[in-house]
Amino acid sequence: MSDEPKASGVSTRALIAWLVGAAVLVAIVAVDYTVHHHAHFTADGIDVDAMPEFFPLFGLVSGFVLVLLSKTLSIALKRKDTFYADD
Repeated sequence: MSDEPKASGVSTRALIAWLVGAAVLVAIVAVDYTVHHHAHFTADGIDVDAMPEFFPLFGLVSGFVLVLLSKTLSIALKRKDTFYADD
């Protein structure tokens, strides 16, 4: 199998890796719909965590918040290139 980029700029190996990853993701989501989810946080009749989509969406939003927090923290902690220079 050639690993050289095609005209589109994507190698065959990378394309296969993306397709396998997408197939695994689809399989995990499909299996998640067959599992019965028990609600852990029931208040006022809202069972949000019993939905199959709750935990993947919670993970996506949590990851997005962590990236935003890390970007903000990196701006706050940034130093000049000559911070450790012996002037």
